[in-house]
Amino acid sequence: MSATRQIVLSVIVLLIVAAGIFAFERGWFHSGAQQTATATAGGGAGGQGAAGAARRPGGGAGAAAQAAPVITAKVTTDDSGLNVTTIGTVAAAQEVTLYPEVTGFVTEIDFKQGTTVQSGQTLLRLDDKTQQVAVQIAQLALQSAQSAADRADALAKTNNITSQALEDAHNALQKAQADLKSAQLDVSQRVITAPFSGTIGLTDLSIGDLVTSSKAIATLDDMSKVTVSFSVPERASGLTQVGQKVTATGDAFPGTSFPGTITAVDTRVDPVARTLNVRATLPNDSQTLKPGMALNVAMTFPGQQRPAVPSLAVQWDRNGSYVWRIAKDDTAHRVGITIVSRISGTVIVAGDLQVGDDVVTDGLQRMRENIKVVRTDASGNPIAPAATT
Repeated sequence: MSATRQIVLSVIVLLIVAAGIFAFERGWFHSGAQQTATATAGGGAGGQGAAGAARRPGGGAGAAAQAAPVITAKVTTDDSGLNVTTIGTVAAAQEVTLYPEVTGFVTEIDFKQGTTVQSGQTLLRLDDKTQQVAVQIAQLALQSAQSAADRADALAKTNNITSQALEDAHNALQKAQADLKSAQLDVSQRVITAPFSGTIGLTDLSIGDLVTSSKAIATLDDMSKVTVSFSVPERASGLTQVGQKVTATGDAFPGTSFPGTITAVDTRVDPVARTLNVRATLPNDSQTLKPGMALNVAMTFPGQQRPAVPSLAVQWDRNGSYVWRIAKDDTAHRVGITIVSRISGTVIVAGDLQVGDDVVTDGLQRMRENIKVVRTDASGNPIAPAATT
């Protein structure tokens, strides 16, 4: 085929395509179809039938088809408050590790390990022979100074002693008294006594051991009461107060609970963990609880009546969380809410909801403001709304 013939055929094809586009835009191709549709629609009231009803609002089956099928649930109420459970560590109400004040040899151990001792009871003695001699010397020096002061006072009454000599005699008496007290203090430092009543722990000391001020003798714990230190989350920090009741349980005591009272609350929230340190005191008359044990501590804060909805009903967008409430006329309305807490599939909320209101839990993708809905069961069968009074 020559080049001239190819060019002619190409021009003819382009003209045909352009003519078809022009005819389509003019609507020449639709005139026959429109006439047929007009003739069909003009067939009287019977021809208007179901199609007209489907287009008319409230037109029987057509209106039902326009209603969005949804599954709803009732708004309930919750007043369970805030429950906090945390882990705490047991410590004795009073506890101390005993150390000697001075270096010396152990001459006497006056306690049995793991038993109860009384406040002021002697626990340990160190060798004090040198210190006892110093006490005797100080006593003799005091007696001599006292005699010299008495003679000076007698001479002063007859003006037979100078004021300086009288003052020196009394100064010597005061020094002798101080020296005796110092010697007696040295003796007392070699006797270790219990600072309070409690249970004394184990010791590895024996008679004859040389101890220093850095050598621990034993631990002493007042186990009549114990403290439990624990942390509460930041959301409960403003509710936690001294005097509040707690309940503690432990894996070592299944089925047993220990009541207690908060006795100290920290003044600051940890900026990293967002928790508040708290300390509670628990009675321990039977001395069942031991320092170092772990206990589960439970606290309950009284709540207030708030609406509760299924978690499936809660939606979110850039404006916050909300639910779809169904009015008595079967129209849907968006209600903004604030989530207070969650409890196993239920969300405690604050918002314009009343107990008994219907909220949508399934079919949420169809929801629009004021849209008509039809309540259905899980199988999609329509159900009638519950009667309201």
